[in-house]
Formats: sequence, C-alpha cells, structure tokens
Amino acid sequence: MMEKAPARSDADDDGDRTVPKRKRCDADDDGDSTVAKQKRSNADDDGDRTVPKRKRSDADDDGSEERLARVARMCAWLTASGATGLGALRVGVSADGAGVFSGEAGVAPGGVIASVPASVALSVGASAAAAVGVACARLSPPPSPEFVLWLDMASGRRDGAHASHPYLAALPAVAPDCASWSEADREALAGTDVGAAVAAAAAALAAEHARVVPALDARHSVTLADLAWARGCYLSRRFPPRLLDAGAPRAGAPGVLLPFFDLLNHSGGTDIEWRGGGDAVVFVAGAAGVAAGAEVFNNYGDKANDELLVAHGFARRGNPHDRVGLVLNVAVEGGDARRLGPFFFLRGGAVPARLWRALADPRSATSSSDSDASVPEVDVEAVELLLATLRARLAPFVASSAADAAAAADDGGHAASAAFYRLGQRDILEDAVAGLSTMLVGS
Repeated sequence: MMEKAPARSDADDDGDRTVPKRKRCDADDDGDSTVAKQKRSNADDDGDRTVPKRKRSDADDDGSEERLARVARMCAWLTASGATGLGALRVGVSADGAGVFSGEAGVAPGGVIASVPASVALSVGASAAAAVGVACARLSPPPSPEFVLWLDMASGRRDGAHASHPYLAALPAVAPDCASWSEADREALAGTDVGAAVAAAAAALAAEHARVVPALDARHSVTLADLAWARGCYLSRRFPPRLLDAGAPRAGAPGVLLPFFDLLNHSGGTDIEWRGGGDAVVFVAGAAGVAAGAEVFNNYGDKANDELLVAHGFARRGNPHDRVGLVLNVAVEGGDARRLGPFFFLRGGAVPARLWRALADPRSATSSSDSDASVPEVDVEAVELLLATLRARLAPFVASSAADAAAAADDGGHAASAAFYRLGQRDILEDAVAGLSTMLVGS
C-alpha cells in the first residue's frame, strides 16, 4: 500500500530554518571549534527571478508602531548586554512588515553588520536550567526539550522579570507558521501533506498541554493559544545550534533563537556569512556589501514549499525545490507492516532511485540514497500500482487548478501561498504520471 509522506514538522527538523545549508570552508577542516561559518552566495541561487524574493506572513503586526517601539526596547536591551552594530542599523517598515535597514554608510564587502552575545540566545539548554525546566523535569515522562522551551517563551512574554522578556515581548503577536493561520485560511491546505502535518502537530500540542500544564504551578501555567504562539515563533525564527556550539550535531538538534537577527527577512541568492561557536554570533556582509539605506536580508536556503509553509507560513511561486513525498506500507513475515520512505518526487518527473529499489524488493533495506543511480528491474504490476497511486494523489489538485490559479494571481497573503504550494504539487505529480505512463506504453 502506498500513502502520502507527511510534510516536515519540528520533530523532523535540524533547526535550520533561518540560515542556509553550510558550505564547505576552511573552518570546517581546521579543527577550530571557536568559529562555525555559514555562507550563501549568488551562485547558490536558482536564478528564478519570477518568484517573490521575500515574504513575511506576520506582516500585519510586524510594521505597527507599537511593535516597532517594542523592538526598539529590545535593541536597547541587547546593546546593554554587549551587542554591537545595532546603532548603525534601522528597524523600519519594509515590503513585508518590519525589516532591518543599513545606515547612511552602508556596509562594506565582507564587513561585520552586527553581533549579539551568545548569552542572550534562547535555547533548550537555557530553558531546561530555568525554573520551568526544573519543574518539567520532575514529571514522568518529562516533556520534550522543545516543549519546555515553548513554555518558557510563553511565560516569559508576560513576565517582565524574565531574563529574555525584552526579546519575547518584541516578537509578533501572531506567529507566522501556517498552523497559526485562521481556520478559513487553513482550509486551503485541506487534503494535502501540509494540512495533515499541521493537524497532527496541533493535536499533539493540545494533548501534551493537557498533560503537562495542569501538573505545574501557577507561575508556569500558559494557555494552549500562548503555547501555540511560542511554537510558531520558534519554528519560524530558529537558527542552527552550531552557531552557539560548534560541536552541536549537524542534524536533529533543536534550534536556537537569536534576538534581532530573526528580524531579517528572506531574499533568495543573498550573499551573507554567519560566524558563531564562541561568545557571540556575528553577521557578515557578502562580497557585494550592503548599500546605504538598503534592507539587510538573510537567506533561508533551498527549501521546498511544504517546509516554508510549516515553519514560516509562506510559499514561493514556481519553487524549483518543491517535492511530493510518498510512503510505502509493505507486509512482512508475521503479519506486521513496514513503512518505507518517504520517497520524494521532484520537478521533472523522475522516479526516485530509492523508490525503484523498494518496489523491486520491498522487504530489503532501502537505506541507499538517490545519488545511487542503479535501477533494478521492476514488475509491471508494481509500476501500474505506483501510477494509480500518483493519479489518485493528482486528482484533487487538478480539480482545484482554476481556483488555485485565481488565488495565486493575487501574489500575496495566505491564500496565494497555499495556491503556490498546491500548484507545485500538481506540476510534480503531472510530470511523474506522464513519465510512468510513457514507460508503460513502451513496456
């Protein structure tokens, strides 16, 4: 049996949502654990200039005068804590709500834009050591480290004595992730992998809230809505933990929150560099520098629309990194079922090599990657079953094509992002169906 693969959620993620994948550089090999560099250059860009360069789905709240006043108080707190460079930058209204802009002098190529001390970062380690973390550790079983961090964020936003209150109070009142969309907006994701992932995550959060929060004292009591807000802000703003700890795992570790730097909007192809792993996290301009008065951007990296929606609440038109996931459920000896995958179809219609190998021998281990191009012989019946599965997956996207195209024409807001995602799913599935149909005709 074949089924849809779940969209990526916080449980699957490596914490890399606000800086791109690391490029190999000298710092990776010299054994220097005090600096972990992260780079992004125009050469990494997909060259697609028809897609929106940046999006910020909390824009309704991001650029308000009240929000900007809270951000100004956060900046004063950061400067007093040892941050540098903030005085030469300006936080103001951008095309996406709030944004960070360079000063009159701009930033020279390779120049340091700003730095913040590691001591102001929020992490699972810091929350575990706080009072809320100590209280949660007494429970059996204790909640996940991320859940404790979300509790800490939600309670710290309202507690003026909390060490990170200036930062938490400056976050948007509405989290940007698609789980925080209105019910009407989320309806556009119904029947999709992202819609299923959002529903599952919401149910899991509600169940854990009902188990954990009543067992804590009043100091740590937060509503489910506040907890969901904290989770959404965390998903959309986290950085890789290696920026604080060069020895942190490259994958699977919870992310960290870096005040001020998470205000940076995204622009594909932006040339930037992050340095961390010591007492501070430093943001460095790329080879082009930053022009005077120009907006300063981050680069989230090459993300599929399902990843962007789950974490950031926006999607890109014609995203070249889109994918459709498929999971195989196969019967094994003893009557048990085994799940294989997910296998991801990309644009162009090629069937993943790992999926071919799983179809040829579903009981064997399929740990090899798609970089292994070897394709075994597959029964025609298996190909026909795969084709039927993909056609069934395609049908609802074909049915909604006209409505999706109309929503995408607005090029903004939640409806347009949902449409970009749905249209991408349709395109990939149509390519895969066409390729398999041609294969069967020639067999």
